[in-house]
Amino acid sequence: MEYLVANVDHLKFDIEIALDEQYGALPLPFTGMDKSTAAVCQFYPRGACNKGGSCPFRHVRGDRTIVCKHWLRGLCKKGDQCEFLHEYDMSKMPECYFYSRFNACHNKECPFLHIDPETKVRDCPWYDRGFCRHGPICRHRHVRRVLCMAYLAGFCPDGTTCKFMHPRFELPAIQDMQPKEGKKVMITCHFCGESGHKAVYCNKMPAEVREAQMRQELEGGGPHQHNYHMNMHNGPPPRGPQKPLEEVTCYKCGTKGHYANKCPKGHLAFLSHAGSGSTASNQNPGYRR
Repeated sequence: MEYLVANVDHLKFDIEIALDEQYGALPLPFTGMDKSTAAVCQFYPRGACNKGGSCPFRHVRGDRTIVCKHWLRGLCKKGDQCEFLHEYDMSKMPECYFYSRFNACHNKECPFLHIDPETKVRDCPWYDRGFCRHGPICRHRHVRRVLCMAYLAGFCPDGTTCKFMHPRFELPAIQDMQPKEGKKVMITCHFCGESGHKAVYCNKMPAEVREAQMRQELEGGGPHQHNYHMNMHNGPPPRGPQKPLEEVTCYKCGTKGHYANKCPKGHLAFLSHAGSGSTASNQNPGYRR
């Protein structure tokens, strides 16, 4: 049947010309109105739209490659100033958070992209040069390839379509400090003041002080309770005469003979203290609250 009907590709109706030329399109009353449901302006990609912000159609820029997830729900307030794409394109949808985070998405109609984590791992530049010191624990991908002998000799006629590996001999960029990781933390010894080691491994610290500090850490007291051992220049901090244990009153249980941090009744000692106080008030009839 299609061979019997004449070709009508060269014919255009008046309605088609009116839609292409945007006849009858009135400018917006004021700029900043919601145009999420409007059509795309045909003149803006060519730079021929003279209505500017008053254009009733959407101005879509070509540098936007990811669909706005707020626009999909009708909640984007930026309009044409949004840095994301206001167009329903499945190939430009943002990555699915659940699939990228948990490697699983249970939504059968998920509109977001499910990208395989293996495809996001880039090739190791050091392994491509010949050797990677990280070996099998490297976070980049190690792909074993066969070296192209023609390219190694000086010229390969196949060029980029060659099935063998064309090695690159430039050194990769060293990325010791990335912006997301922040600055590096420099370890400083609190005993000698030099950087590069901790006070526990300082070779200038006396052996008996090091043993006492390590013993204190094993007991669970931590290194901060004996900082005076680690600073021999200023000397130990002065301490006054300690009270005998017979005069020390525990504020947890109210009894004498020990400190609160060594109370034998534990963290519920205040209950026994309250119980003893109520008993004493019951025994004393003249006690009034």
